[in-house]
Amino acid sequence: MLKSPLFWKMTTLFGAVLLLLIPIMLIRQVIVERADYRSDVEDAIRQSTSGPQKLVGPLIAIPVTELYTVQEEDKTVERKRSFIHFWLPESLMVDGNQNVEERKIGIYTGQVWHSDLTLKADFDVSRLSELNAPNIILGKPFIVISVGDARGIGVVKAPEVNGTALTIEPGTGLEQGGQGVHIPLPEGDWRKQNLKLNMALNLSGTGDLSVVPAGRNSEMTLTSNWPHPSFLGDFLPAKREVSESGFQAQWQSSWFANNLGERFASGNDTGWENFPAFSVAVTTPADQYQLTDRATKYAILLIALTF
Repeated sequence: MLKSPLFWKMTTLFGAVLLLLIPIMLIRQVIVERADYRSDVEDAIRQSTSGPQKLVGPLIAIPVTELYTVQEEDKTVERKRSFIHFWLPESLMVDGNQNVEERKIGIYTGQVWHSDLTLKADFDVSRLSELNAPNIILGKPFIVISVGDARGIGVVKAPEVNGTALTIEPGTGLEQGGQGVHIPLPEGDWRKQNLKLNMALNLSGTGDLSVVPAGRNSEMTLTSNWPHPSFLGDFLPAKREVSESGFQAQWQSSWFANNLGERFASGNDTGWENFPAFSVAVTTPADQYQLTDRATKYAILLIALTF
């Protein structure tokens, strides 16, 4: 067998293939290491600024105490239970202008975005008819706006409800916590009139920007200088324009499509991060590592086909 010419030819070919593959595999190892370093840089930027943002609200949280009676043996006992009733807007309009800037650490680059958001919400007081029962006691309501990472909250202009400027406070104001802000409603018979909310805030983050369409009818328009958006989430934009100078996108949704009215009515305010949302991600286009990795794969294929 060792004297067979075919054996030596196959051995020579196999050795040549190995010699050609060794430098390619070394290059691939370097590519993997560099890609890992790039991911570490993106994580470092996220930890130093703020992470992905998911905006929920504005919606009005109303503390409710319900009195009821139960029959125990031969007597009637009065009990009570407390919960939060969420008053959702009939219409929610979000208009945003996003500016993406690059942050560099060594030879690696990551992106941080800053968004100026204008929020307009209309609340229909007829939605509170179920709270007019005599055994219902209402606490002081407050407007809730929840975000994914409170470190990204920048300047917040004084919100207005029916033309009256209100004071904004840190935290969502909910017992379960959460990151965001809340706005106590002023004293007065707010249950007898519709409410119109206008506010603006600056929100920064990395990666995704998501907005939960909490309104019965919700619309969102976003303009950005980033030319490589990734539209993801539960709803694609109804309209979008992408160019080298950036993009503009518009989303629309309603309770008929997302069922958020019933999900908020359940009183479960701990799972908002799983609610459907309008979303866009600031993604890095194909860089030199991805291109080089693809080239090495083609090189392996070329060597295999050659021999």
